[in-house]
Amino acid sequence: MRGIVLLKLLFLFTVIPLIELALLIPLGQLIGLWPTIGLVVATGLLGAVLGKLEGLRAWHAIQSDLSQGKIPADSLLDGLAVFIAGVFLITPGVLTDVAGLILLIPALRRPLKNAIRARFKAALESGTSTFFISQSSNVFGGSPFDPGSHASRSPFSGADQGDIIDITPDRPGDSTDNDSDASLPRQR
Repeated sequence: MRGIVLLKLLFLFTVIPLIELALLIPLGQLIGLWPTIGLVVATGLLGAVLGKLEGLRAWHAIQSDLSQGKIPADSLLDGLAVFIAGVFLITPGVLTDVAGLILLIPALRRPLKNAIRARFKAALESGTSTFFISQSSNVFGGSPFDPGSHASRSPFSGADQGDIIDITPDRPGDSTDNDSDASLPRQR
């Protein structure tokens, strides 16, 4: 399983950028350097704007579904698709821009949503899906209510539980009598 994930990451971070570079170089030769740079910047801005608009639309659909007591499955898939589209459009390159634009158009992302839904259904029916529910919402590990966890310890739990020691230096010209503290234990 780890080998498959490693291969996917290798593909994502090496092969796709190489393909993008192989597409951008001929595009730059065809239309010129500055128009190519302008196109990359324009699609990045377009991705940010369209991603925000479609993301807000998906968010409102999720809120509407929840207020009607429905599970927002389609709205969540739309939100996920829009998020991925925004990432694709902001990423410089021709291939990722095309994929991002496809994901932003609701009619074109419907087949992707159906494929994801079918995959989830198959995984649930075959029993191969695994769900992990964390017992802790603490980013530092452990529950804040578990007496043995780091999260429940006081920041002063390692401090010495003995006498209080005043380490304030005496100020010159202070009119207070320093001998009045004679009854307090002195740390040497």
